[in-house]
Amino acid sequence: MTGPQSDRTLTYAAHLTREDVSALETFLITQLVRVHEEVGETGEASFAMQSLLSLFSDSAGFLHALLRLKQPDEWQRAAIVREWQRLRGAAHPFNHRAGFDHDRWWKQVHHYDASDVTAEWERKR
Repeated sequence: MTGPQSDRTLTYAAHLTREDVSALETFLITQLVRVHEEVGETGEASFAMQSLLSLFSDSAGFLHALLRLKQPDEWQRAAIVREWQRLRGAAHPFNHRAGFDHDRWWKQVHHYDASDVTAEWERKR
């Protein structure tokens, strides 16, 4: 998808909401449940689906906790970006499925906010 950016396009992790995280987690769980139903309840593929479900839930839970912070520290800002990218990246292969939010989940988010972009440029100079 390379159309014009929507007003909903996510540029910085600072614009993430807890609703964004919940929607992405729900989408991922829906995909895992669908695949799990195809592979059945036993066997290695089933165990992999259960493991991924656990990882996605843990990542989303951590991200929810981080988004509650009013002024996240530098490491927390980096963690917000990393956890969002982890979930978004996991959902990306399912971008052809109904429910994939191209406006919010298509574009990678590399920075917490514009000040992080400026700081990176300053470090490179």
